[in-house]
Amino acid sequence: MTSISAEFVLLLVTINPFAALPVFLSATAGMTEAERRRTALRACTIASVILLFLLAFGQIFLEKIGVSLPALRIAGALVLLILGLRMVFGEVPGGSGGSAPAGDVAVFPLAMPMLAGGGSIAAIVAMTDHRVNSILDQAVTALVLIAVMAVIYLVLRSAEKIQNAIGETGTNVMSRIMGLVLAALAVQTFFSVFGPLLGAAVYP
Repeated sequence: MTSISAEFVLLLVTINPFAALPVFLSATAGMTEAERRRTALRACTIASVILLFLLAFGQIFLEKIGVSLPALRIAGALVLLILGLRMVFGEVPGGSGGSAPAGDVAVFPLAMPMLAGGGSIAAIVAMTDHRVNSILDQAVTALVLIAVMAVIYLVLRSAEKIQNAIGETGTNVMSRIMGLVLAALAVQTFFSVFGPLLGAAVYP
C-alpha cells in the first residue's frame, strides 16, 4: 500500500486547490460570504462522493471491460504528467475572467471538472487495487481523500483572503510548484511500473 503521506500529497497536488481558486471566485461572484461557504462545502461534498464511489467500484468496472490496473496506472500517469506540465506552463483550465456560469456552480464547474476531474479520477482508481489492498487499506485511502477535501474546503472558503494575501502572482507560483510535484509523481509511477521489468540498470 502507498504510504498515507504519499497518497495525501498525490491527491492534494492532483486536485490542486490553488488552480481552483480563480475559478471559484469567478463562479461565486456576487454571492455573500455565507453563500460562498455553502457552495464550497457542496462542491467538496459532491466531489468526495464521486471519488469515493470510483474508489470502491472503479476497478470493478474496469475489470469488466478488460482494463488491467497496470494499464490504468500507466494511463493515469500520462494524464497526471500532462496535467502537471499544463500547470507548470500556466495552461490550467478556467480563470478569473468572464461571467459566472449558469446553473449550480457547486456541481459544474467546481465539483466537476475542477475537483473531481480526469487527473483525480485516474489517481484515486489507480491507488486502490482490490487484489492487493485490504478493505482496511481502502478505508484508509478513503479517509485520506476526505482529509484532502477538508483541506480544499478550507482553502476555498478562504479563497478571497488567500488571493488578496499572495496575489495573482503568488497563486500562479503555487499552482506551478504543485504542477511540478505532480509531474514528478507521474514519472515515479512509470518507474514503479516499468522498473521491475527493465531492471535497476535503467531505473536505479
